[in-house]
Amino acid sequence: MSKIPEKGFQRAEPFGRRRHSPNLAKACAKAALAAFFCVLAWAMPGMAGRASSVDALCAAMSLEEKVGQVFTVYFTGPVVSDDLRSLIADYHIGGVIYYSVSGNVESPAQVAALSREIQKAAAGTPKGVGLFVSVDQEGGPVARLRRGVTLFPSNMAVAATGNPDNAGIMARIMARELSALGVNVNFAPVADVNINPKNPIIGIRSFGQDPAKVAAFTAAAVRGYSREKMLCTPKHFPGHGDTAVDSHLGLPVVAHDAATFARTDLPPFQAAITAGTRAIMTAHVELPAVDPSMAPSTLSHKVLVGLLREKLGFQGLIFTDSLGMGAMANTVGTVEAAAKALAAGADVLLFGADKGHTTDQQRQAHARIVAAVRSGEIPMARLDETVRRILTEKKRLGILAARDIKAPETDPQKLAARLATAAHIREAEKIARRSMTLLRDDAHLLPLKKTGLTLVIRPRRGAPDVDEPAEAALSAWPGVRLAPVSGDPSSTETTEVLALAREARAVVLLVSGAATKPGQARLAQELFAAHPGKVVLVASGAPYDAALFPDAPCLVATYGDVPASLTALGQSLYGDNPFRGVCPVDIGLAGPFAPDSR
Repeated sequence: MSKIPEKGFQRAEPFGRRRHSPNLAKACAKAALAAFFCVLAWAMPGMAGRASSVDALCAAMSLEEKVGQVFTVYFTGPVVSDDLRSLIADYHIGGVIYYSVSGNVESPAQVAALSREIQKAAAGTPKGVGLFVSVDQEGGPVARLRRGVTLFPSNMAVAATGNPDNAGIMARIMARELSALGVNVNFAPVADVNINPKNPIIGIRSFGQDPAKVAAFTAAAVRGYSREKMLCTPKHFPGHGDTAVDSHLGLPVVAHDAATFARTDLPPFQAAITAGTRAIMTAHVELPAVDPSMAPSTLSHKVLVGLLREKLGFQGLIFTDSLGMGAMANTVGTVEAAAKALAAGADVLLFGADKGHTTDQQRQAHARIVAAVRSGEIPMARLDETVRRILTEKKRLGILAARDIKAPETDPQKLAARLATAAHIREAEKIARRSMTLLRDDAHLLPLKKTGLTLVIRPRRGAPDVDEPAEAALSAWPGVRLAPVSGDPSSTETTEVLALAREARAVVLLVSGAATKPGQARLAQELFAAHPGKVVLVASGAPYDAALFPDAPCLVATYGDVPASLTALGQSLYGDNPFRGVCPVDIGLAGPFAPDSR
């Protein structure tokens, strides 16, 4: 892969204090006149990009335009709706985020066309500033685009390969494909150190439980995104790995003391900063070791400024996690959280497609911040600092002037030549094959024979764009009969599966989230009892599921169920691909764990 050079930017040096002379007076007059036309240029429609100074653009902006720049918002539908057009034209938003659940994602060509029209709408505004077009495309379970692009295994699967270079490869390929769709910000990688097996929201999104290893993989991913000029946001600062509450629903507390926090949660973010990340995303967590007031980190000046900026030296953009999440909406409220986050030191306020969150709240938050600045509650200097930082980053990305942004290709055939290419898919498959982990095979059930019937049982996730590709990958195994069941199988389903198992030479049972789905555990135990010696249990989500079945004779971990991982699983079970993965977390069983992760 060729390296894309990055062009730096220059900031004008301020004049020093000197004695005035006629020549100096003339020079100053010329400079003042030039500055006037510079500001005038920014104030005219479509003129963004012709002035060299970010400061001039900031000076030309109204208060409402400045406030709009800090907003990255969600919207509904696959096209630029009247609602979104109003947010761009009337509220001067600085960015958007795509969600499949909001109907923003139908096909690659549609997404590319949407990105094109969004920037076209931005180009028609008085200042013509381009928008951040963002998405959560982490790999594994969190991927808003799932069809027509390269789907990579989860971060934990990547870490199971033991090679941080794979994180860089994944980042570069995802960046290239997202760029082809007009996306310029990816909310990845996850830098959380997952040391809590009961963490309901991080799990396989993490690179594991060893801070040094998570740091190495995070840094490699940051370098990969940077090489492709994609803004990435290592998340969720200051760390979401040791929580037992989903911040989409409530407000978690990280109970680490200062020493534990420093050696566990901070290293990946320190590594990301050293690797050159230009953005970081916050976590909605309370961290009393840093802020005894128990202010959520997203709203904490001590966390965002005192820790991240002053102690860690980070000078890039601070993105909030979505302010519509339960941790904010159910406590201070989404609108109030926006004002508090900006006052605390955040730069970009993210409004996601969260339950109960409406686009009207985005408008209300805009009005709330405008009023806060006018009243002096939020100093104008605080807002200007953030706006300059945002505009500077947009200039670096080449999106400061929307009219100058190269429109993405929207022809499906031409676009397909840049997405999910054979070379890209090969890299995803290589990572998947290298990640396959054999935790136990006491009964020597492996490799499976390719003759005879293999019954494969998979709990469905209830999402067609996940289930259909997964089942297609499993159906391609030799001699397979696929038996999909519901996510929490009923007793009737269990009876039906037991009958099918009698006809099979081998049974492969996939489990995912079994700790909270008793039907999966019941099905597994009845299969073990009825068919001892022929059941292979696969933890196809978090490997912690394997610990629920300590008596299972054969245990395998895949760290997710993207098609590449399920294809690699079949190759490993049938002996065509050796099990070489090392589990990045300790699941409490004897097995191939990273030696310094236990």
